[in-house]
Amino acid sequence: MAIPSVPQGHPRVYVRPDDLPAIRAKLKDPAFAGAWSVVREAAGRNNDQDGAAFCSGFVYLVTGDQGQGRKAVAGALAALKASTNARTFRMPLHWGACVYDWCYDLLDDKDRQAFIEQFKRIANLHSPYYPADAGRVNAVVGHDTEGWLLTGQLPAGVAIYDELPTLYEAAARVFFEKFTEVRAYYYPSHTHHQGHSYATRLIYDQGASWLFRRMGAGDVLSRQQQFVPYNWIYNLRPDGQQVRRGDSFDSARSGRRKGNMMMTGSYYGDGYLLGMADGPWFDDMLRPYHEVFELLFRPAGVKARPMSELPLTKYFPEPMGEMVARTGWTMGPSSRDALVFMRIGGTFFGNHQFRDMGTFQVYYRGGLAISSGVYQGIDTHYGTDHWLDYYHQTLAHNGLLIFDPNEPLDRIHRVNDGGQRVPDNGRDHPEDLATLLEKGYVMARVTGRAFGPDSMRPAYSYLAGDMTGAYTDKVRLVTRSMVTLSTSHATFPCILVVFDRVVAARERFKKTWLVHTINEPTVEADTVTVVRTEGDYDGKIEVRSLLPAAREIRVIGGPGKEFWVESAGRNYPATPTSPEGEPGSWRVEISPARPSVSDRFLHVMTVTDASTKWGPTVAMIGGPSEDAVGVAVMEWLVRFGNDPTPAARRSFTMPARPKRRLFAGEQA
Repeated sequence: MAIPSVPQGHPRVYVRPDDLPAIRAKLKDPAFAGAWSVVREAAGRNNDQDGAAFCSGFVYLVTGDQGQGRKAVAGALAALKASTNARTFRMPLHWGACVYDWCYDLLDDKDRQAFIEQFKRIANLHSPYYPADAGRVNAVVGHDTEGWLLTGQLPAGVAIYDELPTLYEAAARVFFEKFTEVRAYYYPSHTHHQGHSYATRLIYDQGASWLFRRMGAGDVLSRQQQFVPYNWIYNLRPDGQQVRRGDSFDSARSGRRKGNMMMTGSYYGDGYLLGMADGPWFDDMLRPYHEVFELLFRPAGVKARPMSELPLTKYFPEPMGEMVARTGWTMGPSSRDALVFMRIGGTFFGNHQFRDMGTFQVYYRGGLAISSGVYQGIDTHYGTDHWLDYYHQTLAHNGLLIFDPNEPLDRIHRVNDGGQRVPDNGRDHPEDLATLLEKGYVMARVTGRAFGPDSMRPAYSYLAGDMTGAYTDKVRLVTRSMVTLSTSHATFPCILVVFDRVVAARERFKKTWLVHTINEPTVEADTVTVVRTEGDYDGKIEVRSLLPAAREIRVIGGPGKEFWVESAGRNYPATPTSPEGEPGSWRVEISPARPSVSDRFLHVMTVTDASTKWGPTVAMIGGPSEDAVGVAVMEWLVRFGNDPTPAARRSFTMPARPKRRLFAGEQA
């Protein structure tokens, strides 16, 4: 794509003269009264207070108040001179560019030169540097994908284009050469590879989208961008926290999700995103910046829509390969709605993403089957032993381990947990799309997916895939099939059935099926039970292990073994910083009792209230020696093919029972 031309005249950073009448009309619109009040209050503060100069610049833009304009110029210059960073949305390289542009007619030559020197200085502190160099930037992950280029050099370059075109021309060239193609690759997944906390990096992409649109360039990024924030909607637990995906801040409500919802919803006129921006589920971490951009971008008259109108199941396609199945949208700790997160995965993007291809999580009246560990705790953070050797390992998640005692290690994969590999000789920060596609980062693939029969309120939600590529040559085959049943039953509202096929390269390589919990599990015969009754929580999950037929069930955890790595012979302690942290303290490991090259795992997980004494009757049908295997539970019969090769036709006899409902995976 040709680099868009910068319009003549000012303003041109996020707003053009033709946009001003509609923006000024919002100042008298009751729907925007709250935002306008926040902006005016912030503009009345002293310049050294956060957001004051930025808001003063906006007030000048829309009212012509020269006192506010001069205050904005002085405050922006002072902030720029003190700044050594441009990583985030709130930093002076970003909003200082707005002030330069919006208050342009108040600047003299000395002011302009002072701004330009500061823009160049700050831009040169971090990649892609100044002039921006495509060979020195990571367009996929890391701090480069935050504000340095997208809401830093680009708007600053547009602001000063008449005086110094180099800043914009170099930055825009890097953007179109490196940033656009990788976003076109992962936006169709409708989620973000950096997990629920760092997915907020989307706001920098959205800032660039708005910048170019208001310049007259139209859509410079894929319109699939609209659906990326839906990952936060579907993974919003009834207790208001997010399903843990990737590096997670303890306070799962924090971040820039509200700003992401507002800016993306405004760009695409999406009422569901705007409804989430207005709702109570996300903290406003961008005030008063959020309110300025709401006045700039949010269209008047677009009705906010409630999330309760959305389908209960959503598939998030490759390269992420995830599905979320809910039984309802009722919020609050007393909600009796369940949520199941099923992940096959696809491309490994590194940085804040886990090595967790082929995993699941279950919530019902509390987190029951969880993703364990701590990101930023009292005694751990990015790059510490806990982060490297436990938290990012497959061991910390509800997946599959295949243990080769001689598996090679590297600077990222420093301990042998039996889990998944790091691509490209241990490189954790792929810098562009070519690296992702050519250096072994594509590690899993979805082989089957379906939900229905009612697309709005599905009775079943199915996801299956092949994760063989996520492991080293210690495996010949690793597949996982998952079916969530929304039963509409008052006592047992949700059941998750998980079927795995594992073929190891050596008989002696131990295979392990994992489930992580917060409280200590109890084990009786083939059944594992976990209960949550702390505070408002009142949930229970019963895990029935049907295959392997001869099995060993180990419970690991408790004081001194919360984050235990067997091969290292040590614990990796970590303490969360807030009550919302859910590090977990226990895990269950289920392994075949006898070594074998090939094994099947079949587990049925039923959620219910903590006071329920026992779960539903579960019976296995078929078996490893037949062409299909499955379970009969409640009114459901669930079947999977033992052979991962799809068959045109399979026949079997259903156990006699009135009103039996059948679900057969694509290989059954």
